[in-house]
Amino acid sequence: MLVTLLGFITGTLIGLTGTGGGVLLTPLLMVLTPYPVVTLIGTDIVNGAFTKLLGVFEHRRLGQVRWQLATFLIAGTVPGTVGGIYLLSYLKSRLAGAELDHFLRLVLGITLFCVAILLPFVRLGKVKTPKDWVDNPTRSARLKLVAVGAFVGFLVALTSIGSGSLLMIFLLLLTPYPLGELVGTDIVYGLATMALAGTMHVRMGHFDSSLFLHVVAGSLPGVVLGSRLTRIIPERYFSWLFTILYFSLGTRLIVG
Repeated sequence: MLVTLLGFITGTLIGLTGTGGGVLLTPLLMVLTPYPVVTLIGTDIVNGAFTKLLGVFEHRRLGQVRWQLATFLIAGTVPGTVGGIYLLSYLKSRLAGAELDHFLRLVLGITLFCVAILLPFVRLGKVKTPKDWVDNPTRSARLKLVAVGAFVGFLVALTSIGSGSLLMIFLLLLTPYPLGELVGTDIVYGLATMALAGTMHVRMGHFDSSLFLHVVAGSLPGVVLGSRLTRIIPERYFSWLFTILYFSLGTRLIVG
């Protein structure tokens, strides 16, 4: 029941703001459940793929996907995601279970701190995006997008964090497109990344079917509810709430 409730809450936040999946659900499950960290990461990534798939259909129907932008990002996520999985496999073969859990908790905590610091400045418009962006980006701009896709894909594979929160920060920094289009593009990227990473995690045994069913039972209706709430609740009211929550969870994971 607790896991389903957490899935519903984070699913609602995903639908409402575009973030809240791995950056909230995985740390909360680490704090509140006894599952191994690698199992929580793998299961949450598979759950994320299903929630992203639902979001892609909705945003595609609304015409809120920049397909060219998504293409460059996905071109980077394939090597980045594979690299993250192989690093995790290497660490798993070298570290004991408790040591690996501690390392992943530390990486998650540091990532949460970084997101917490950047999120309010970007979401509240304190950081300005480039004005010279065009529909046919320069070679330099394309390379930046591929690099961002690779970096975020690497973090998603390793920690399950990044496909919504961290990528959205990069998109807001690098492009001037409307938020709705960036959310739609972000979800397409997230679907590709999590489908690839989730498949590899399942093959490595980092998946619990019972945990997944409980999470997805809450997250899917939560996404639907959150998407409808976007017409009622302005996103700006959640930026500082996310920041406080990320700092709290990051501290909890690092301190243990």
